[in-house]
Amino acid sequence: MKIKKIIAVIVGIAVAFGAVAGGIYGYKSYQDKNLVAEVQPVSYINWGYWGDSETSYGMVTNDSSQEIYLDSAKSIKQIFVEEGDVVKVGDPLMEYDTAELQIDIERKKLEISTIENNIAIANHKMDSLKIAKPVDKTPPKIDTAELEKYQQQDELNNSRPQTDENDVNIYNYLTESSIPYNVKRDAATGELIFPAGTEEEPYIYYCNANAYAYGGFFNSIRPKADGTAGKYVRFYVCKKGADGKMLLEPNAEGVLTPVVDTSVSANMAELNGNSIPADYDESRMWYVFSGKEYIPTSLADQYMEEFMENATDWEEPEGYTEEELIKEAAETENLLKSLDIQHRQQLLQLTSMQKTASDGIVYAEVDGIVKTVGDPEEYQRDGTAFLVVTGDEGLYVSGTISELLLGDVTVGTVVTANSWESGMTFEATITEISDYPVSGNSWGDGNPNVSYYAYTAYIEDSSALRNGEYVDLMISTNQSETGGLFIEKAYVREEDGKSYCMIADENGRLKKQYVVTGRTIYGSAIEIKSGLSEDDMIAFPYGKNAVEGAAVTETSNMYY
Repeated sequence: MKIKKIIAVIVGIAVAFGAVAGGIYGYKSYQDKNLVAEVQPVSYINWGYWGDSETSYGMVTNDSSQEIYLDSAKSIKQIFVEEGDVVKVGDPLMEYDTAELQIDIERKKLEISTIENNIAIANHKMDSLKIAKPVDKTPPKIDTAELEKYQQQDELNNSRPQTDENDVNIYNYLTESSIPYNVKRDAATGELIFPAGTEEEPYIYYCNANAYAYGGFFNSIRPKADGTAGKYVRFYVCKKGADGKMLLEPNAEGVLTPVVDTSVSANMAELNGNSIPADYDESRMWYVFSGKEYIPTSLADQYMEEFMENATDWEEPEGYTEEELIKEAAETENLLKSLDIQHRQQLLQLTSMQKTASDGIVYAEVDGIVKTVGDPEEYQRDGTAFLVVTGDEGLYVSGTISELLLGDVTVGTVVTANSWESGMTFEATITEISDYPVSGNSWGDGNPNVSYYAYTAYIEDSSALRNGEYVDLMISTNQSETGGLFIEKAYVREEDGKSYCMIADENGRLKKQYVVTGRTIYGSAIEIKSGLSEDDMIAFPYGKNAVEGAAVTETSNMYY
């Protein structure tokens, strides 16, 4: 029988399993640390309900008062009045240099165009935010359950016995101490009698199909230093019975002999120990039937290597997370409000400039007395009016209300006014409500799908206000329905159509708490009808720590 030669040993392969395993399991140890989520009492974030409010803004006016403001770019050509002069509507007060005024008008138009462009950009951004899908920017993390499963499988593979668990005559792997199947025992002495180890009488081993042999086994069948010849060895894949033991059948002489498994293509291998050229590294291993080197692999190591490769290639996706979308939308909304105010102010200034642009003359708009006339050579840097004509009437302000509040707001209702300039608060009493809706609503928290009606309110204590000053206006209603539990929408998430919060359980661990929600107030607070109390400890339900089972720690200064 022709003897197959074993595949030559591949020299120089060095696999640094120790270093890789150390780094991998060090990272796992880091990931295995307990997550800790911050919680605080629900009472800390309960907005409560203080009634509905209608907000708008308006400009303080006095029909019997006229104020003229200058800027450093304007040039006065002539002043027609002095302090104390009595004037009538239509009397000329002062004259501008119209050439410079036209330049100012064009500059003002450019400023307005810039603001309108910024408004368009902000509106486009807001539209994009409304349809944007939140992205997950959470870096890849180890699935500890999957890793533990692989570790358990590794432990099982590493604990593989030398012989089959059902039959000790079938080898899983071979070492220098492995005994051939065809060894006989001396009946008298009990000593083992090995076969000759020649080509005619080789050592025979029965193995499983994936059996491997250590380098020490190959060294044991090489020629010895004392001149002993090498051994011939033959391996068979043994066929097994239903009980997992090797299947025996009588040969031509009637002796029960193991049956070779013919269902395995490579079911026999031969080895001539005399052809082994050099000593093997005894810690290395080779598959018996293929001759390829066997390098034990760790499923856990493979998983970690793949994870580390994916983690290295991971790049944070473009876009906004859910928390970032909420924040970005709020900032864009505030920007739009600010731009809207700037736009209205600039339009008012443009209108005023255009009134005097035809002939450059500013005419009296009210009957009254010239109270103030500034020095044309000295710019009013303190922001005061250059020329003022006043009468004896008080100050008024106009705002808007929703048609839904016409039944609650009447003449005599008190309006709260807050000055943009001084920050002071004033009370105004509604003296008139229009019978017809206005074409649009001032910005505020009103419903954009309903009509709005203008009202006029009288400010009795107006000593700290001036004509033309802007104020925020608020009307409070439904004050009898205050109270309840209202929290920021960001603390409530949805799952399968149901709302839930993340709260601490009795064991100090985070859990999902399903709640029943109600109306939304103030644009961002939602009513909790059931499922949550002010005594519960609540967590912000986003971020890597906001998971069920995470440990909790109380804080009184939670920020999201």
